[in-house]
Amino acid sequence: MSCPDCFKGAIHDGKPTGREEVLHGVRTYIAGPPPSPSEPRPKATIIFLTDAFGFNLPNSLLLADYYALKTSCRVLVPDIIPGDGVPLSTLSLMNTVTATVPWYNVFRQSKRVLYGLRLMTIVLPFAKRTKGAFPAILKFARAVKAESRGKLGVAGFCWGGMMSTKLSLQPEIEGGKGGLVDAHFCAHPAGLQPEDIVVGVRRFGTPLSLAIGDRDFVMKRAEIGEVQRGLGEEGMGMGASEVVVYAGCGHGFAVRADRGKSAEDVGAGKASEQAVEWFVRHLR
Repeated sequence: MSCPDCFKGAIHDGKPTGREEVLHGVRTYIAGPPPSPSEPRPKATIIFLTDAFGFNLPNSLLLADYYALKTSCRVLVPDIIPGDGVPLSTLSLMNTVTATVPWYNVFRQSKRVLYGLRLMTIVLPFAKRTKGAFPAILKFARAVKAESRGKLGVAGFCWGGMMSTKLSLQPEIEGGKGGLVDAHFCAHPAGLQPEDIVVGVRRFGTPLSLAIGDRDFVMKRAEIGEVQRGLGEEGMGMGASEVVVYAGCGHGFAVRADRGKSAEDVGAGKASEQAVEWFVRHLR
């Protein structure tokens, strides 16, 4: 999570239409129609693992609503980040710190230093408190899979992409031989090496759809190539995996795209459709 782009982006307009419940001991945003006597549970569930902003950024909840609408799956967004996600003020702080400023503009340079120090008090504690987050995420995912009657998809973004990739390595039950995740969509993951992604597909044959920008500073073009070659060498073609590279898009575009930048805006829309098509193909 050392890339500044992990904490940059735009806040999207809109009002989430889902509901919140405590599910398996975790505050959870639920997108999709409420249960009915004829259909007590959807036939498939998608767990949506957010970026570092968690519930604080409405973009993730709006995207979960879209997934639910287009796939007819129940989409769960667990509030699983220890100590809450980073505040929305991080966006403006990071934009100021990373802006280009003439060296002679003493006021703006001083402002950058001040904002940088404030950022450190947000980013460093986040990195520290989330190191041990995965066991709770795994427990939640296994509980969801156990109580549902259908397949389980996982979508992960940035920090959540690292967590979703780790989930794809896990058996459905401790010591079991079957995989926990039936379909995995991941956009611009952070904290992973190319081999981590390949192993995530290899261990249980979990279908993976990866969305990445060609300007991503976390996973650069050479590393994207390593992922593509690794998946190809594992014989994961024929629809079992895909890597889609979006031109002109940087880290975070799939969830925090600036609507004023056409490449990001178009890329975000296409990445949303990529995820929907992947889940429809593998979860229905």
